[in-house]
Amino acid sequence: MRKLLCSLTTLALIVASVASFAANRNVTYKYVPKTNSGKPIPKGFIKFQGYDTHDMSQFKAQNHLSYAMNQHILNHALQARRGSFVNCAIDTIPCFQSWFITGHRNSVYPFTIVGQNPAAGGTTLIDNQIIPLITVLQVGGVPFYVFDPTTATDPQGAASVPSIGPGTDTGLLSQSPLYDATTTYVGPPPETGQYNDSHQRVSFRKVAAANWHTVLNTNFSSGVIWVQMLEWNNGDWACRGTETPPCTSFPVFNINVISGNFSFILSGENPPVTEVPIILTDWLTAFDPSSGACCILGFHTAQPSGPGVLVWTWGTWIPYNRDNGFTNPFKGGFGSNSMVLSHEVDEIFNDPFVNTAVAPWVDGSVTFAQANLETGDAIEAMAAADVLFDVTLTTTGGPFVYVVQNVPTLEWFFRNPYNGGIYSWPNEGSLSHNPHVPGACATGPTWVYGQGSAGFFFCNNNTGW
Repeated sequence: MRKLLCSLTTLALIVASVASFAANRNVTYKYVPKTNSGKPIPKGFIKFQGYDTHDMSQFKAQNHLSYAMNQHILNHALQARRGSFVNCAIDTIPCFQSWFITGHRNSVYPFTIVGQNPAAGGTTLIDNQIIPLITVLQVGGVPFYVFDPTTATDPQGAASVPSIGPGTDTGLLSQSPLYDATTTYVGPPPETGQYNDSHQRVSFRKVAAANWHTVLNTNFSSGVIWVQMLEWNNGDWACRGTETPPCTSFPVFNINVISGNFSFILSGENPPVTEVPIILTDWLTAFDPSSGACCILGFHTAQPSGPGVLVWTWGTWIPYNRDNGFTNPFKGGFGSNSMVLSHEVDEIFNDPFVNTAVAPWVDGSVTFAQANLETGDAIEAMAAADVLFDVTLTTTGGPFVYVVQNVPTLEWFFRNPYNGGIYSWPNEGSLSHNPHVPGACATGPTWVYGQGSAGFFFCNNNTGW
């Protein structure tokens, strides 16, 4: 295990590679204010529940908008004629709206999707900014570990091909399937383009014009690299196990502390509401200090910004190789490289304001149920073969195996499956053929639609979830 002992002066001299950023400027380091109170997390308090546990769903997708703004958004969606679309009427990233009818009561569900009217065609560019955040874990003011997304910690192709050269998290993200437009996904049906754009084109293929695309623009950088100093003695971070530093399990950070740091960073960056900020950390995951539940790997948020709405996300990048001596603690490579941000950005594309309700559904592993349009959640708790999808690309350092998450098509939520039961993409089989598992409702579920364990349901008492 590599114990990193460095001072703030040393840290400020870190040579960071930002050549992959669209706006290549001189690098400036800015520091988030340190906490000045708190207590160490008690030994044994952290409860390792795996990755992005549903018990922590309040952190994973956050709507901080007022009731009036939420109602304004939902009411505007209902102005679309049936089967048509209207563009959003608020100051935010480009988006369009409509509604659908489903459920055992024929309920009307308004929705908002990033982009513009599929039937109108054309390409919509979504401006975005990658914001790297270096994390320094301290004990008594002494730096113990440094997790840095701007230094080379991830050999190219280490998972399946010989290592050709090192890669930074920021550089590899900017070349990932989220931005790459050359990959052909086999279907349904085959699509060539960025990961999120291709998913949208599959979901709206029945109504979309042939030239309709919604793509992430080349990512922007302000030239600022942020640094957060997290103190063990203030409870900012902890070892996942019962040990004191050095961690023999792995370190995790306090979700409340880093959420406050994210707010400070966004205030400093002051991004326009027409842009999606992407805060990128290296390796670290978060715990809930109120319960000890662990671990959160990322989330997406909609919050007011002046008269408009800012949509942003945080995701961590877990390298294939060791980082500070730690390896990926999650099953089957969950969370590796671009997987977390493929999940979060896809949910932004399909539910940017975190206010799209749908009829109740149970996830593919039958470990939880919910009633919102969070595309990543429906599959993430399934077996690794159902969750993860590899995309090999040639990066500036050579071949690299990226990991993205399989996600449901919108027909899965709208209850109108493609080809009589294919609900997921790019892997068509993730939500197709698994057996039902009883017990999703206390009184036993009544399945009303869908194949496999990811079927839609209402409980026998007809109250739903």
